Amino acid sequence: MKKLNRYDQWLVVILIVGSTLLYGSLSWLINAANSGQRIAIVSYKDQEVLRIDMSINDTYVVQGTLGEVYIEVQDQKIRVERETSPYNLCSIQGWVSSSMVPITCLPNHILIVIVAPQEGDTDFEVK
Repeated sequence: MKKLNRYDQWLVVILIVGSTLLYGSLSWLINAANSGQRIAIVSYKDQEVLRIDMSINDTYVVQGTLGEVYIEVQDQKIRVERETSPYNLCSIQGWVSSSMVPITCLPNHILIVIVAPQEGDTDFEVK
């Protein structure tokens, strides 16, 4: 097996350092985007039915196509606690705290998205 020359070794070191810096900066950006006050918007068939303040631990109930969907918020995380669907895929998704990961409950036509309130939306209404 051929040995790496000096320039190849430097290239490998530069690639490792560059990858580490890129990964670290992207992780920092994602955490910065997810920090602060957040709300969860619950939609049923593309219509907003509920806005949830993620800083309040509570359980909410919305009506889905197949029945009631129970949504739980705890420690800035949200999940579908239980619902009526053939395979309970909505509740299997588990806890979500990132705005990059929506909770989709297709059998019940429910979508839960975490967003940061807009500048003019500081006193949003929790229904």
